[in-house]
Amino acid sequence: MADNVQVPGYKVIRKLGEGGMATVFLAVQESLDREVALKVMSPVLAANATFCEQFMKEGRITAKLTHPHLMTVHDIGSDNGVYYLASEFLPAGTLRERMDRITAPEILDVTRDIAAGLAYAHEKGFVHRDVKPGNIMFRSNGAAVLADFGIAKAMKSVSAATMAGNAIGTPDYMSPEQAQATMIDGRSDLYSLGAVLYECLAGRKPYQANDAYAVALMHVTEPVPQLPENTAWLQPLIDGLMAKNPDQRFANGEAYIAALDRLLMDHPQADMASQQSARKRNTLKGFTPVPGSLPAAQIGSAAKKMSTPIMAAIGVAVLVVVISAGWFFMHRPATPENTVPITPTSTNLPTLPLSQPTTEQNQATTAMMKLDMPTLLSKANEYLAYGVKNFGEKLDFPPGDNAIDMYREVLRRDSSNADAKQGLAQIAGYYEQAAHDALKQGLYTATDEFIDKGLRADPNSENLAKLKTELAKKEQGG
Repeated sequence: MADNVQVPGYKVIRKLGEGGMATVFLAVQESLDREVALKVMSPVLAANATFCEQFMKEGRITAKLTHPHLMTVHDIGSDNGVYYLASEFLPAGTLRERMDRITAPEILDVTRDIAAGLAYAHEKGFVHRDVKPGNIMFRSNGAAVLADFGIAKAMKSVSAATMAGNAIGTPDYMSPEQAQATMIDGRSDLYSLGAVLYECLAGRKPYQANDAYAVALMHVTEPVPQLPENTAWLQPLIDGLMAKNPDQRFANGEAYIAALDRLLMDHPQADMASQQSARKRNTLKGFTPVPGSLPAAQIGSAAKKMSTPIMAAIGVAVLVVVISAGWFFMHRPATPENTVPITPTSTNLPTLPLSQPTTEQNQATTAMMKLDMPTLLSKANEYLAYGVKNFGEKLDFPPGDNAIDMYREVLRRDSSNADAKQGLAQIAGYYEQAAHDALKQGLYTATDEFIDKGLRADPNSENLAKLKTELAKKEQGG
């Protein structure tokens, strides 16, 4: 494709990369004077009317996907037979460029981010179809971002003859159901994410053969690949992501994140805290485990080890509390910079819920509001006592059925209730201690989450505000 491509409204600066499907340019969107990545489809694809129709349709829909770990699409269109898509410019490169030097803690961090983005997209009804290292990019703050949603689906509409050499999905990361051209859902993307994780941990692709067709066949027929001895403790993640039968995989991205957190909790000897990557960011991570969402093979060992004495270690406790960050965090609206600061600006308690509620959340909140005051206080106190002993469980999750929500409901009815105020103060103190411990260990993302959770209980906590200031200095290298 000629480098002198012209797209109305964009000033092309330079070519960033080129593949069989498209050429990507760094460009300036002149109307907003902002840098964008301008992806111009190859003439072969642009000549196919079916592809063009699908490309425009899918692009417009996926442009509505807004998540910290999905690439933001700014514009899509065509001009004189040139089809283009303008998205945010991510200057920090792709995972493919980092694979030869990425550490185990870093790739686990990356897969957590991508799984969170996939969970959001799958919930909205979208399947990516081409999760691979080249489509995993990074923002300048280190957050991993999945690119090219919708394009693979548009490519599916193009005939095999037209698409020679441009398979739908990359064979090295293709799920068995993709290889067999059968119906797929979000679990296919999780399989591909598993193949990416395996390659980063093992230093080689899951299956290797002389041609792409042989590799695709191996994804269907060969056993799940086994990690080398030094990373074998992470094999349950590969098993849960790359099971040949989709029903035996993690049900969704949330289940993978929950299994990852449980595995880290079960293996403090891995010393993940001391190996933590230098990524210092303020993006939200993690889902609360959903009962029954883990593959059967994952539940047994995690359940057996949940009560072991090792969990008393501070580092493990920090990791455990991280997993208590629930849907509340993942579904809060992101700011334009994809960060979610929470700064106490008012003496009023935040209104529940802060995110778009699901039907189940609405039902839980409605049920809570029907409880009388003595019952509310009793349940809130029960959850507080339980949560302090069980790494924060039931302190702020699930929505409408947790200590914070119930204490706040009491205060909504009786703003001077001393028991509710004391309960919220205890919860804020609990998260303050967790944040302090996490900060000492260099776990900046966890520190920020604990501070935010504490501020939700007590927006006026001076100690939490000081910790947030201290965290900001640490993240800036101070």
